[in-house]
Amino acid sequence: MRAESISFKDLFEVDPLSGIIRLGGNRHIVLDAAAIGALRRELNDNLGWEVTQGIFLRLGYLCGRHDAYQVRRHHSTSSDEEVLRTGLRLHDLEGMARARLEKFEIDRLNAKFCITGEWIGSFEAEYHLQQYGICNRSVCWTLEGYCSGYASEFLKEDVLCLETDCRAKGDSACRFHLQSVADWGDIARPIQEMLTTGRYTERFDRCLRFISDMSCELEQTSLDAVFTTDAKGVVTSCSQGACEILGIVPSEAIGKQVSTFYAGGASEAFSIMERLKEQRRFRDYLTEFVTPRGRRTPVALSASLIRSRTGSIAGTIGVAHDLTKVRRLEGELAKKNRFMANILRDSADAIITMDPDDIVTSWNKGAERIFGYLEDEMIGKSVRILVPPELREARELESISRRFRAQGAVHSHQTERITKDGRRIQVIFTRTAIRDDSGRVIGSSSVVKDVTSFRSLEKQLADAEHLATLGELCAGLAHEIKNPLAGIKGAIDVIRTTLSAEDKHQEILGDVIHEVNRIDKIVRDLLNYAKPKAPCHSAIDLPGLVSRIVAIARTTSKNSSLPIQICHLAPIPGFTGDETQLEQVLLNLLLNAQNAMPSGGHIEVVLDYDRESSVIRMEVRDNGPGIPEALKKKIFQPFFTTRQDGTGLGLATCLKNVQYHGGTIEVRSEVGQGTTVAVKIPLLCLIP
Repeated sequence: MRAESISFKDLFEVDPLSGIIRLGGNRHIVLDAAAIGALRRELNDNLGWEVTQGIFLRLGYLCGRHDAYQVRRHHSTSSDEEVLRTGLRLHDLEGMARARLEKFEIDRLNAKFCITGEWIGSFEAEYHLQQYGICNRSVCWTLEGYCSGYASEFLKEDVLCLETDCRAKGDSACRFHLQSVADWGDIARPIQEMLTTGRYTERFDRCLRFISDMSCELEQTSLDAVFTTDAKGVVTSCSQGACEILGIVPSEAIGKQVSTFYAGGASEAFSIMERLKEQRRFRDYLTEFVTPRGRRTPVALSASLIRSRTGSIAGTIGVAHDLTKVRRLEGELAKKNRFMANILRDSADAIITMDPDDIVTSWNKGAERIFGYLEDEMIGKSVRILVPPELREARELESISRRFRAQGAVHSHQTERITKDGRRIQVIFTRTAIRDDSGRVIGSSSVVKDVTSFRSLEKQLADAEHLATLGELCAGLAHEIKNPLAGIKGAIDVIRTTLSAEDKHQEILGDVIHEVNRIDKIVRDLLNYAKPKAPCHSAIDLPGLVSRIVAIARTTSKNSSLPIQICHLAPIPGFTGDETQLEQVLLNLLLNAQNAMPSGGHIEVVLDYDRESSVIRMEVRDNGPGIPEALKKKIFQPFFTTRQDGTGLGLATCLKNVQYHGGTIEVRSEVGQGTTVAVKIPLLCLIP
């Protein structure tokens, strides 16, 4: 017959009056699996893994031998396989686990015996995972012991079952292997010792006695502080390491309340004991020990609760690691980190870190100053918002990313970026990889330098060289042209005096003289622009200068009927500068505004002063037709003009004169909305 068909009714006896259950003649008590799991935890926490494993192995072993004996006694079976399968069926029936066989070999004649399989639904693995989680050992000890005992009783030889895979170790299933002790070899020796001896608790008690008697060598030689207390928190032993931390000898520490040495006193000691009662042990609790002289020592405390055989609290054992050096090193490291962080944060250059998707992860003060965005505005945003539209369309960032991935870095890349207020700036940046401990790229850092002013300076130097060359040329032209022009003009005047007033050649000669004068003016303007006279500094009263030049513009311009208003937004202090150059700047701006509005309009001159930056702002505003965007970039170029009678040197001269005073000119204009030319002059030398 097969094991599944065996009737177990003769094995079970139930007395309905007393409720006693007997299995094979022995009384049984049914326990909830969670209760067994709680028992395992109590034993583990108080006696350790090795002792608990031995207890459950022996328990399962005895149950297995007993069941095998009862099966053999009450049932006659036709084969060895049937009896062994019955044992597997029994521990399924008893709720421990269901066994699914994978390999079954038994040959008594040739002394071959091997059974492998899988335990499905092991209660031991289930409750271990609930209470401890994944560990590094197999935990189905009762099942190992049961199978070992059952097979050993039936075969009348030593047989051992070991768990090869266990869900408690993170394996996919609980698998077992059953074979003779001889076939297991040396692997079987420690398990056999657990099955045959019960001396583990004796070793545990002996260790506790060593600690309490201060004869534990480890306690005395440990560099860490090792100490024990009784149930009331009185120190019962103290290692040399503890005395070094506490600043006293062992005899002075023993007998004192441990709360004496805690920085938090009695309340902290009470809190630690309550935590031990709840958790039984803890690691790396950070606190401070205080010596009798008041010196504080930071420590990491690990402690365990000691219980007697009856389960009552016998005391505690603690190990404290001195963190003084660690704290000092942490302080030094934190100081260096703060130093480096301050350098990075306050750097004049922009220092930006990004993740692999170019999302900003850090943004220093330099980046705020250069681009205008605050840190909170940029963290979590893409750096794409800084890229001009035409460079986005050209996929500049993608090209940079390809170079970065191929080379691991991008050095001295020059490009253009857009600030928060819409300004375009010239930048040069270097981008390097940020890697984790395994060498994997987890982001990148960029150091960005604003080189707009350097580019402007380079342009000014180039312009200066150009002007120097142009000045030499103009000087030669002036000499070669002005003298012949003077002779031509003189000759024409002589000829005109010989003609009668009615002679038609009078008008023609008048036109010739006008063109000669025009050529002379162009030569003089060119000479003044390319090779100006040396500046002459004097005290400047800007409001008076503006009033005087506005009066001149009102009377001398062809469009003198246009109203010109002066608006003072703040008092303007006196300063030093070249009055002639500033007069020339304002007069040119007013004449340009008047010429831009032949059909009428109005002009306003606005004066303002910013005390914080010490900068004067002078603006000339008109409501004329405005300047097309394509022409804005050209209006300060020499000889560029849209007027038939203009030389194209007026605004170029204005720019040169303003730059001489360390200032700037900015043009704001929209077609149909008028034009504003803003001159900003920093006051390098104020007049008190």
